[in-house]
Amino acid sequence: MEWGYDSEQGRAALRRMNHIHGRFEIANDDLLYVLSTFIFEPIRWNARFGWRPLCDQERQAYFLFWREVGRRMNIREIPATYEAFERFNVDYERVHFRFSETNQRVGAATRDLFLGWFPGPLRPVIRPAIYAMMGDTLIDAFGFPRPSRAASAIVMAVLKLRAWALFWCPARRRPHLRSESRPRSYPQGYRLEDLGPPFEASGPEGRTGSTST
Repeated sequence: MEWGYDSEQGRAALRRMNHIHGRFEIANDDLLYVLSTFIFEPIRWNARFGWRPLCDQERQAYFLFWREVGRRMNIREIPATYEAFERFNVDYERVHFRFSETNQRVGAATRDLFLGWFPGPLRPVIRPAIYAMMGDTLIDAFGFPRPSRAASAIVMAVLKLRAWALFWCPARRRPHLRSESRPRSYPQGYRLEDLGPPFEASGPEGRTGSTST
């Protein structure tokens, strides 16, 4: 998103991502759903906990950017409008969100990754806070325990207080770019070609959608 998909870095990232995904048989609808989450989950989070709501141009920009990424991943049948893609997202979750042991393993690994960012004594507090930020449908699909009403109320209040505080903070004078700080998962830095499984050349930008369906 910083460098654009036509830049050298953007094209390298697409090649790497397509190669990683192309190792697996992934249904086109599954690729579409994951693509949709990059659009709608940040927008929904902002609507609940942001210091100001996104305007329509910003929401459309999310949609247009990720739709083009999907095209460059050779994902087929991407809905042509924001509204149509959101309907697909909601319908997919209604039909497919079910508990399975594989869901639980992936969910637990992701949860534990976040917990690893915090000192050990805080993790028993952070774990229920993570559950409190998840909807009931997602909680059930992962097989996680539902948070108590008190935990949910406290987490919601803290996030809304954060939004209120940010509203009164001075406006940033320059953008906050992720490339200027090291990701927590890669404190020593990284190279694109080192991410995921060993790299093997697979064409100009990979063939994710066409090889995995």
